[in-house]
This record gives sequence, C-alpha cells and structure tokens, in this order.
Amino acid sequence: MSASENKYIDQATALDASVEDQIARNMVELLNSHAQKLPESQAARLADARSLAIGRLVNREAQLAGHSLHRSGHALQWRGGRWGHYFEQHRILSALLVVGVMLFAIFAVQQFSVSHQIENSDAFLLASDLPPEAYADKGFTAWLDTN
Repeated sequence: MSASENKYIDQATALDASVEDQIARNMVELLNSHAQKLPESQAARLADARSLAIGRLVNREAQLAGHSLHRSGHALQWRGGRWGHYFEQHRILSALLVVGVMLFAIFAVQQFSVSHQIENSDAFLLASDLPPEAYADKGFTAWLDTN
C-alpha cells in the first residue's frame, strides 16, 4: 500500500474511534441521568445484582485459571478439569485419539483370538485319533469326500 492509502486508513480508524467514543459518552450520560431518577429500592436491587454478577465472574475466572488447585484442594480434580478443558478445546484431536484407541483395541483382540485359535487347532490335531500326517494326505481328503 502507498503512504496515502495508509494515511487514509489511519484517518478512518481515528474517525471511527472518535465516533465510538462519542456514542459511548452519550450512553453513559443517558444511563446516569436515568439512574438518578430511580427509587432507592430499585437502586439497591441493581447494586445487589451487580455484586452477584461480579462475584460469579470472579469465580468463573478463578476456575478457568487452571494453574491452581480447586477450592477443595484435590489434585486429581485439578488434573481432571485441566484435561477436560483441553479435550473440549481440541474436539477433532480428541475424536481421533478415541478412534485410534478403539482401532488398537480391535487389532489387539483380533491378534489374541487368532493366536488362541492356532493353539486350539494344534491341540485338536495332537489329541485326535488320527495322526497329523493324515490331514495333509490328499488321498485322505478324497476318501473323506466320498464317504
């Protein structure tokens, strides 16, 4: 951008900021003038509501700080809250992690069942009445098919 374009952008930004400041001042004046006309009971209720809102905001900021223990002092709750916040912020990564763990579990179960089946088949061959060579003989297979 050229210097004149930058100067124009700076002037527009300054104008926008001054307009926003003037609008904010007008709003504050209007609110103050109406607040002066409120009955004492409504002013007290508004002050109580403001105090309650500030208290909730402070509590929420304290919970989100993440670097201190919860008020109960349990380190496990602190870690759980911290990890929970991490997984909430990184939903896609969390979903991929869960899918990866599930796939790993399925793979592990399949490997165990395959090795378990092999062990069972060897035991079956060794415990049967026929010798293992009979199962490898092509003539025996043909004899089984005809009978």
